[in-house]
Amino acid sequence: MHSNLKTSTNYKVYTPKRISRLILSKAVSSYFSCGDKKEKLDNLRMVDISCGTGNLIIEALEFLIRMSKHVYGTYTYNENWIEGYDIDEEALGILSSRAKEVFEKYGIQGQLKLYNENSLLYNFDKKYSIILGNPPYFGEKNNKDIFVEMKITEFGQKYYEAKMDYFYFFIEKGLDMLEAGGVLSYITTNYWLKADSATKLRSKIRNESNFIYINNYNKSVFKNAMGQHNMVFVLKKGSSQIKSQNEFKIVDEDRTYFSNNKDMYNHNGKIILADNKTISVLNSIYRHRTHFLTDLVNVNQGIVSGCDKAFVFTEFIEDFSKHLKAFYKNKDIHRYVVDLNNKFWILYLDKETAADKVILEYLENHRKKLEERREVKKNIINWWELQWSRDEKIFTSPKIVGRQRNKTNNFAYVEDDFYGSADIYYLTAKHDWVNLHYILGFLNSRVFYEWFKANGKSKGHNLELYSTPLKETPIYYPENSKKVEYVSQLVKKQIQDYSEEVQEEIEKYFRSVQ
Repeated sequence: MHSNLKTSTNYKVYTPKRISRLILSKAVSSYFSCGDKKEKLDNLRMVDISCGTGNLIIEALEFLIRMSKHVYGTYTYNENWIEGYDIDEEALGILSSRAKEVFEKYGIQGQLKLYNENSLLYNFDKKYSIILGNPPYFGEKNNKDIFVEMKITEFGQKYYEAKMDYFYFFIEKGLDMLEAGGVLSYITTNYWLKADSATKLRSKIRNESNFIYINNYNKSVFKNAMGQHNMVFVLKKGSSQIKSQNEFKIVDEDRTYFSNNKDMYNHNGKIILADNKTISVLNSIYRHRTHFLTDLVNVNQGIVSGCDKAFVFTEFIEDFSKHLKAFYKNKDIHRYVVDLNNKFWILYLDKETAADKVILEYLENHRKKLEERREVKKNIINWWELQWSRDEKIFTSPKIVGRQRNKTNNFAYVEDDFYGSADIYYLTAKHDWVNLHYILGFLNSRVFYEWFKANGKSKGHNLELYSTPLKETPIYYPENSKKVEYVSQLVKKQIQDYSEEVQEEIEKYFRSVQ
């Protein structure tokens, strides 16, 4: 269980027994893999710095007591073996009682060293052999007071990043506490592998340790915390330049493969879970790039109204006709084409709009909520405007549109007006010479999918086709205009009438230039 923060919100999530066993087994198998077992057991120092009621610690306690019988010939317990830290005094009391039952089970005298402390702020004066953990998962957005408290400390100043998750601190603290060759074995969510807010965390891991095992469940392993995407990972403390544990095992949902610490970080320092063959393909795509997408196109998010109830309608209202625009949802976007039979209309009011009496009278019914919007309070917009109307040109000029989140890469070309919400991204040409049809062919190709699946953001099995990872995507855009036109004509055929045969020609082209 994790609960290591002073807050009224309940972040207690109990670690399932099978997960506790995996976390422990991977840690102890690494620790005891070499050297004299008696000497290793004598010197073992294990800690959980967010132990809660102690599912991990109880699993470790039973393991060590059983191991002591094999090593020493009798059941015994060394009180230096295990420590637990948590700010929840009640949880520590439960853990102490559970441990007492274990000691009684094996007929030995013993007591766990448990401390009612905030481990992130505690000054540890020793190093540890093994650190186990299931730290609390929550972001900064709704917990600013907790992060403010951390940011004013020396530790927080060193590791804080905007929009980070709180559990990052527990990984960083754990690495600081490990002895050389020590092992950290945790379960967390997997979003940090590529999150923009985890740059310091990944850098620390890369510089100070090596992965020796990853199990990416990519789904929640907790009954009471659905919607998470969990992973178990094990790190060994030591210079990243020493690659004695270079190649390691990854269990990635239904696949098992080997990767290595040297190549798993991409050009932006993000962690890629892929086998060596796939990484080689990804490296080839990167090497053969001529541009990044940001060099060729603008990437913009759609409209944020701040109050859809006030601005979005399911029918055309004649009184508002001057300012009503056909409004589309991301489900209207398909591969190459969009569905222009809109079911919604939006009252498009931006800073250029002169709102008339009829509209102002209508919006008066929503005024209280509209005035609560951040941009209104800061006097950035008038109370009756859309919160983020964007530059209208992105909706009216030729463009590529894509869903913000989708299982696959479906992008479409649109010349008509196409006003959409924030779950749609708009790509418009930065230069006159940029051919959007060529870029559309690339975005709908398997080459793009392979790259983005590995290097972009994802949540579960959905790609998160956000602005930053889209902009960072490498692309081969040739100087030879005949090549550009060749792909462009194939794409125009797909827009007119989709064909698998034509798509295969597009795939062959982009595969051939990587």
